[in-house]
Amino acid sequence: MKKNIIKIISAICLSLFISSPAGAWTIGGKYNQSDPNFNRLAMRVYNSNSPYIYTYGAYTYNAIPITTTMSGCKLISIIRRTKGFSDPNYWAIENYKICSGNIAEVKNTNMAGWDNLPQGIKPVINNTIAEARQYGKATANYYGYRVITKTGAYVGMVFVYVLKGIKLESIMRF
Repeated sequence: MKKNIIKIISAICLSLFISSPAGAWTIGGKYNQSDPNFNRLAMRVYNSNSPYIYTYGAYTYNAIPITTTMSGCKLISIIRRTKGFSDPNYWAIENYKICSGNIAEVKNTNMAGWDNLPQGIKPVINNTIAEARQYGKATANYYGYRVITKTGAYVGMVFVYVLKGIKLESIMRF
């Protein structure tokens, strides 16, 4: 009898955890459907064209304007980190394509990181870093990946964004 009660209580607790917005990121899916801060921050960055950091409870959101497409749409990535977890496996990432003030596409992703990117892209990244240090920014394409590099506020600091479609695959700082 006690074992059955414990199983029932465990099942209830698990279902509450999975259905809560805080637990939704653990099972995948579109984070913006369980957390309205994603859509709100995406539109804020779209309108200002500036990065934005927002803290809410245990979460810190980094909203980053990545680039503008040739058709005028903006690609924006929002990274939600849970306090105390620096491991990218605990991050929720939504990637937005916003055209004419409307969200056209949303895709979530997990960061690949430097070690999980294709080997052939690494020399391309190094070349775009060198170009960005000279000209302030650079872009390159590599078999469906797009490498975007921009210089930071500090002399010599370069930010690298690696996209596959609208999905942010990796973000690095050199």
